Amino acid sequence: MADLVGSMRSDVARSKSLGETESERTATALRVRQMAHQIVLEALALDDDEEEDYDVDDDDDEEEDGDDDENVVVEVNNKEDDWWQRLKKLQIEYGPELAARDKEAKERILDYDPKQGGAYYTRLIQVYDLASFDHDEESPIPPMRFTDVVYKNKNDYELCEAVNIFTVKMGSLDIGFPIHVYGTVIARDSLDKKCVYLFRRDREDSQTINSKDESLILTGPKRGIALISDTYVETNLKIKGDELQQDRELSKGILTIGGIARRLLKNCELESCSLATRLSTVDVVYAVVKDAVEATISVEVLAGEYFGEISACTSSIKNRLVLHDSRLTHSDSGQNIAPAVIPLLRSVVAVYIKEMLLLTIATHTDDGEITKCIEFTPRVNGSDLDEITIGAATLSVRVVWSIINF
Repeated sequence: MADLVGSMRSDVARSKSLGETESERTATALRVRQMAHQIVLEALALDDDEEEDYDVDDDDDEEEDGDDDENVVVEVNNKEDDWWQRLKKLQIEYGPELAARDKEAKERILDYDPKQGGAYYTRLIQVYDLASFDHDEESPIPPMRFTDVVYKNKNDYELCEAVNIFTVKMGSLDIGFPIHVYGTVIARDSLDKKCVYLFRRDREDSQTINSKDESLILTGPKRGIALISDTYVETNLKIKGDELQQDRELSKGILTIGGIARRLLKNCELESCSLATRLSTVDVVYAVVKDAVEATISVEVLAGEYFGEISACTSSIKNRLVLHDSRLTHSDSGQNIAPAVIPLLRSVVAVYIKEMLLLTIATHTDDGEITKCIEFTPRVNGSDLDEITIGAATLSVRVVWSIINF
């Protein structure tokens, strides 16, 4: 029975010889999977009912209830035979094509890499329906989803753990620096396992990396990254070639950040992981944030002009997330611009509900660098607004709070 149910959890589809389009085969696969899932749910519900029906009765009622027990047994056996036959029919009708479609889906993301020493999966494989899963679909979940929700007390919401990605660096490189990097780095979390971009550049907008100390310029995530089951960081990076050399693959593969089931988390923790593929070893530094809320930050210039850097950290982990760097903002003429709303490289930070969010704002003047810090106390909803004068500029800083959950 376990083998049959396990097989039904594989991907299903009609044969291409039937003339179905890929979308029709996917729809067929999903329908059959839903049918199998419903049968299993009925079986599990039957098991629960059976346990209740066979509770120990009082001795005085044993003879009186005998006929009822026999009727229950017959009914249970009939139901078992029914869902068994339904599962068996699905297996006979779709089984061979299920296995073929599953194999085809796996082969699409299987690759060989000398640095890995063999074949490996370059993209996420731990999904409900691999054959129908779109590895390139961007997560539609926005930030600030629960900002306007009113909670009466702590029982009205639940906090989960989250991840802050600090840096993605080339820890080692099989060729010399500098290199011109383009491609993607994405995160996939428990909310939908779809693409949450951390780095995304096309070939004509490649980033120059001069040493292993330089990080990719991260421009995400656009929302809080939940850590419930495992979270994944997936790289697909290339080196832009010149007239004499073709483009080369720099890093291609997937890293796993262990989910909460594998942890006993008492405090926020700073961690790192590495991926050795193609021409590099990529090092990712991140924080696991306990009981996290999502802080979405925006900064506006109220008076004057602002040029400088804005970064964020929390009271327990001082590693900084770079939110803005005016040196990276240029007009077509090459001159810095100072818009009313300051463009942030990324605007979302996960914060432990019992800690503080610290924003550091620096600006450069003729007299040197001026740095100021603003503190915000996390909340599960609502927003906070503060003003700061630094150098010749007055800035308005808004933080919008939300929980991170399904």
